[in-house]
Amino acid sequence: MKRLWLAMPVLAAAVSAAPACSLCNPDIRTAQTFRQEAGQARLVLYGTLDNPDPKATVTYLRVTKALKEDKAVGTQTSVKLARWVPVQDPKDPPRFVLFCDVFNNQLDPYRGVPVKSDAAADYIKGALALDPKDRTKALLFYSQYLENPDPEVAADAFLEFAKANDAEIGQVAPKLNPDKLRGWIKTTKEPYRAALYAFMLGGCGGEADAAVLRELIEKPVDQAGASIDGPLGGYLQLKPREGWELAQSILADEKKPFLTRMAVLRTLRFYHGWKPDESKAQVLRGLATLVPEGDIADLAIEDLRRWETWDLTPLVLAQYGKPTHGAPIMKRCIVRYALSGAPARKDAAEFLDARRRAEPDLVKEVEESLKYEKK
Repeated sequence: MKRLWLAMPVLAAAVSAAPACSLCNPDIRTAQTFRQEAGQARLVLYGTLDNPDPKATVTYLRVTKALKEDKAVGTQTSVKLARWVPVQDPKDPPRFVLFCDVFNNQLDPYRGVPVKSDAAADYIKGALALDPKDRTKALLFYSQYLENPDPEVAADAFLEFAKANDAEIGQVAPKLNPDKLRGWIKTTKEPYRAALYAFMLGGCGGEADAAVLRELIEKPVDQAGASIDGPLGGYLQLKPREGWELAQSILADEKKPFLTRMAVLRTLRFYHGWKPDESKAQVLRGLATLVPEGDIADLAIEDLRRWETWDLTPLVLAQYGKPTHGAPIMKRCIVRYALSGAPARKDAAEFLDARRRAEPDLVKEVEESLKYEKK
């Protein structure tokens, strides 16, 4: 039997096969959204808490709306919870969304989420009615709740965007309300939200917004410049020629903080995920700039490997043995790149032959790691 945990996040068993948003917080992507949790639950109920007896050890949820029902257990008007939760004001009792299973023909509540208003019920009901294949329509729906006064609803709407892939976000951006995005950029306190809003403003904004986004890139809100990925992505949509030159100049300046260059790399990843063919030349140009930079080269090389892009093979292999690229993690990264691209590249195969003679244990170790990766 499952235990009820109120307001505890539930982690998904597996990450979506499609790459998630490159601009959003990677730490939250495995969390389940209300929509995903509701898809697994037998029932989803919304209501208010009630303590008929202050001395009791349980609390009841008085159901005001069934968001998802199960014919096997019928309509529920009141559900007994497995723990006592205080109700400070009976005239304004706490509101909860309750996810339930059925165990031995009995209702088994296993997750309760406190919410602020009826908007949460409307939001979940609306999310469950969406066509999962129409991603643009779904993200348009979630965009209406990104800055909802109920923090649980706003967080869930943002999580839906974080789980969306770069192409889906790029496609919905032109359909959003630029006035709302302008306001949200000014008021949000969360860097990842600001980055997403700035990118999407580039899709639906105008000339004046390009100037604002440029200023956010040149004068970032954080000293290290880690927040410029979204503004740069938005600026590239409004001023592509100027934007790509600006991106390149930042990447080429090794005096720029690591986090600033890393932010530009995230922007390159986004464009690769969104428009891989259209942006290929500029993305490769940026990665070619990073490969010789010893503090960040491994990230650029690994991106090339994951994308199965072998255009920069001579440049990557040429870094092996340089003092700037002598760290074990860097050497393994280059060998892993060569191993992945060897079937398609004569120079990669020749490089590996030399490494097997000079460092057989290193090559074997990386080969084993690649076998594990494929499992």
